[in-house]
Amino acid sequence: MILRPFEYVECAEVAEAVAALVRHGDDARLIAGGTALVPLMKHQVLRPAVLVSVARVPGLAAIEPLPDGGVRVGALATHAAVARSPLVRERVPLVAEACGRVASPTIRAMGTLGGNLCYGESASDPSPALLALRARLHLTGPGGARVVPVVEFFTGFYETALREGEVLTAIDVPPVGAAVTAPRGVRWRYLKWTPRAREDKALVGLAVALSVEDGVCRAARLGLGGVAASPVALTGAERALEGARLDPRLLDQVADVAAAEVEPIDDLQGTAPYRRDMLRVWTRRVLADLAAPSARAAGGDAPRRGLA
Repeated sequence: MILRPFEYVECAEVAEAVAALVRHGDDARLIAGGTALVPLMKHQVLRPAVLVSVARVPGLAAIEPLPDGGVRVGALATHAAVARSPLVRERVPLVAEACGRVASPTIRAMGTLGGNLCYGESASDPSPALLALRARLHLTGPGGARVVPVVEFFTGFYETALREGEVLTAIDVPPVGAAVTAPRGVRWRYLKWTPRAREDKALVGLAVALSVEDGVCRAARLGLGGVAASPVALTGAERALEGARLDPRLLDQVADVAAAEVEPIDDLQGTAPYRRDMLRVWTRRVLADLAAPSARAAGGDAPRRGLA
């Protein structure tokens, strides 16, 4: 496996990268950490004539507080930086947990959050957490800047809402309480289940944030990866949870709703029926953990009962 010759364009600002992408069209690919792109180039799945690098653009790796209590994460922030960030861990710990589960330490040290999202892979770890928290993505392109809700960003199998020449610059993540319209009493979990090694891609990646009061779910947000063709928000399961008492019968019903509202993919890691069954099983188990009286508010440290 060898890399074919290519031109490398190193940009000092986002506008320069946008211009290069427009100028070279389909012959160009944007590169940041390169953890997904370079292997595809080595296997000649992709053969770009031009690589447009934004690795040295100032500010794109910043992690900053937002006035609403959330966090703005620059697209070039690595998974390791996000997972270790005190600000992320304090304000949006669900995202820190998910980024800390990406692949191996080497990949986490090189791969970027923005690159992960733009790759559009179903088995992304950060995507379910960002879907559950209803994050917003900042894009800059030839037509200017725009903001896209993450629930509208993933459009199909390795497909996103990115337009020609656009660059993802930042991700705004609301605080967990804002995602479920509850300042207190929020319970959350990111579950990554793989059939083999811990560092494998998720066969089920499930992010859940619940607001629970006196055993009743006041609000719910669920994001899913690894099962369908792209990461998705489980809006049907959210509606089934909200306003209902979290008893065993309801949890069974919600697990069935979650399993029915996606069309699982079929590959070497698992068949479509197997993925659907595992989604049902793990949805039920995660919700049961979060419904338990021992589950702490605003934390992910309830008893895990074998959760991966």
